[in-house]
Amino acid sequence: MTTLHASFKEDLTIRQLAGVSAIGLWRKKIEEFGEQNAVEAVRESGLDVTTLSYAGGFSGSAGLLYREALDDGYDAVFTAAAVGASTVVVSPGARGRYTARHEHRLISHAIRELSFVAEELGIRLAVMPRTSRYAGRWTSMHSLQDAVTLCDATGRSNVGVVYDNFYLADDPEGLRVAEQCAARIFTLQLRDACETGSPEYDQCVPGTGNLPLQETIQCLFENGFTGNIDVQIFSEQLWKQDSTDVMSSCQQSVSDLLRRCLAGSAASVGA
Repeated sequence: MTTLHASFKEDLTIRQLAGVSAIGLWRKKIEEFGEQNAVEAVRESGLDVTTLSYAGGFSGSAGLLYREALDDGYDAVFTAAAVGASTVVVSPGARGRYTARHEHRLISHAIRELSFVAEELGIRLAVMPRTSRYAGRWTSMHSLQDAVTLCDATGRSNVGVVYDNFYLADDPEGLRVAEQCAARIFTLQLRDACETGSPEYDQCVPGTGNLPLQETIQCLFENGFTGNIDVQIFSEQLWKQDSTDVMSSCQQSVSDLLRRCLAGSAASVGA
């Protein structure tokens, strides 16, 4: 999404030019390009694939019936395996017409069902919580603890969570919970904002705003986080700029940020 207006093939080239070693993929761009074409293009690029976004909508908030959303989830898992993604990001859906208890059972059952096929294919499922300010139709998991509780309910080791520093900026217990379950966080999504509570499409390159990214990164790495780091920025301003310049800026900024976070720390991160 950081390079929204670039084509699938352009996305791969942009990341190669910026010296980025991996890419998170968006299902819509794969569908537009064709899955087999996407598989071949990713293989030729030499890029690793971190995440595939999104599966979910099991509560009906995305306009799908439960069975339709579950079938779509299976499609997402198969696509992830085809392109070599390690993780499928799951936005389970808002509450809609269900009671909280019924919705929790419905969602945990759907994710548990998907997790068996995902495990056979070497895929992990990562549930993405958002505080109520940004939840919309995406999820009723409004805190990191909500997402961890849902994962626990599935009883599956290949089900974890996404920690998105923008969407969890309003979660007062987020870092405390992260300290206790950093190993359950499969993906760290980084984005920045000029101030907490900024509009969703007014985000900026990590390290150029005022969200506590360094505190978040240090907390996760010092408590056992070994997952991927994705940068996903929704920004009307950035989408107007040259995608190659934006990606180069992201690569440099995040590299600098990680060096600052990990300097003198026992935690370490690979290239």
